[in-house]
Amino acid sequence: MSSNRNSKTIVGGVKNMDLDENENVASGSKKRNPRLGAGLPPKRKKLEVQSIVNLARNYDVSLTVKNGGHSYTGSSTTDTGILLDMAKMNRVELNMENQLMAVQGGALWGNAYKPLINARLNGWVVNGGRCPTVGVSGFILGGGIGPFSRSLGMGCDTVTQFTLVTADGKLVTVGENDDPLSAEGALFWALRGAGGGNFGVVVSMILRVLPLGGGEGVVTAGRYTWFPDPKGDHRTLLNTMNRFYTTNWSDQMTIDSSWFSDTQVQDGAIGVRFLAYYDGNEHGFGKELHNAALDKDLEKQLKRRVLPEKSTRFLHETLVAQWDEETVRAFPSNGTFRIFSSFCFGNDHDDFAAIPTIVKEELEAFRRLFRGEPNCLCQVSFIHSGGETTRRERNYTAFRWRDTVYHTYIMMQFRDKWLEKDMRGFLGKFKDRLKPLSLTKQACFVAFPDASLADDAYEKAYYGENRLKLQQVKRIFDKTNFFNWPQGIKVPSSGSMRRRQESQEATLNNEEEFSDSGSVTYEDLTDKVASERWENAFEPAPCEWLATGGPEGGGVWLSGGPAGGARLF
Repeated sequence: MSSNRNSKTIVGGVKNMDLDENENVASGSKKRNPRLGAGLPPKRKKLEVQSIVNLARNYDVSLTVKNGGHSYTGSSTTDTGILLDMAKMNRVELNMENQLMAVQGGALWGNAYKPLINARLNGWVVNGGRCPTVGVSGFILGGGIGPFSRSLGMGCDTVTQFTLVTADGKLVTVGENDDPLSAEGALFWALRGAGGGNFGVVVSMILRVLPLGGGEGVVTAGRYTWFPDPKGDHRTLLNTMNRFYTTNWSDQMTIDSSWFSDTQVQDGAIGVRFLAYYDGNEHGFGKELHNAALDKDLEKQLKRRVLPEKSTRFLHETLVAQWDEETVRAFPSNGTFRIFSSFCFGNDHDDFAAIPTIVKEELEAFRRLFRGEPNCLCQVSFIHSGGETTRRERNYTAFRWRDTVYHTYIMMQFRDKWLEKDMRGFLGKFKDRLKPLSLTKQACFVAFPDASLADDAYEKAYYGENRLKLQQVKRIFDKTNFFNWPQGIKVPSSGSMRRRQESQEATLNNEEEFSDSGSVTYEDLTDKVASERWENAFEPAPCEWLATGGPEGGGVWLSGGPAGGARLF
């Protein structure tokens, strides 16, 4: 994102190159582990990224890195400084002999799934994202919650190695063989859950390829939107959803759910959309669903709206179909505004009981308040986690909130810009009701970032006590705070570092809780956003600045691109 640095506008892109067959992990990595045989990006491609980082640092220009572009706070785009778009650095190499996959830093999950699909490797997956258009590195660096995380763990748990360009322009490789007490080991720890925009530009990584547990290479998956009968018992929705969320599903079962109130739905009914993923056959799915004792009509429809299919077809076709609406919303052609807030919930019966009630009440209030307004939507999505993700300690990687069973976010969508203050006000009040029920009364998922978190609150919300070690890693690898997106890890002063270390030792098992100072007011946020938009809109365009040559067809340009700008590389 933008910073106080020189605000010359540049758009960056890394040109695609084939993987070098002669350069592999064994020869290209300083670790020289003969077990790792997958290919890495060629040396010249890494040098391009190094050159861009050095350019930005030497001329005091902010650098924003874009992988998939799915940041809910817009942190993967910028209108100042350099935008380093990794999209064309998207090559993937599969090595089933070692059950590893090498992935370039700009690849999307669709790129990563393709080798498995093409080779018809049914029953094998990389522990990736639900939506194929999500970037691999962005997903992994944020921790990674996928359709099979309940059985395979966090996405970041399956990484064996990262190669990245750090703030000083050096190419650094870190991995599972590094001493955890070394600087490299600490960086490997930090990248798994807090790596996005904090420590460097990831140019490649190596992931494990894992077998599914169902034994048949079959995944049973589908989608169904439920509108409870408005003439029936008004308690049906709450009773059913309370039972649904507090059920201890098997690790094979993952069911996401999204409540929504849409002003374009004429009767104004609240709906719940279910996305099911089951690592096994249709019979096993139906049996587990029946044992949950949900509403009979809902159980019947969920059974009818799933299909068993080979895992490669699931990766190729079903994930795209399940997430098509989310994908379309992310297109630039979608002329709506969206704002978010997120939470981390367990599913203990007593603790969870209030959550569906609050969600239902707030969605009904949204419908009343914004009735008649076009294209207004309030959606509350519960992304199913738990299972294997919870079986490691909170400090195993930088991703802190492993005991979360439902990573939940509120998304509010509107078309008319003059609704922003009302929308932010509604979201703020909604958030205030749910936040005390989140883990430690403050936790939220960095992959579902909340722009309203105050500067002294977001590190606690995203990383809890892990933030203290993250600040130490930041001091080692980026002491000048070169990578400085608005909610990035901060470089502490020496005195504060000692005090925080003492505090960490004293409160290791007593996670800090939420305070009322954790958010900025919605009026302030609205004014801040509006002010930044106007200031940036009227900045003069750069005229002459570092127009040099470089590799043929290079990928960083002054504003205007190849048609109207000066090439830098």
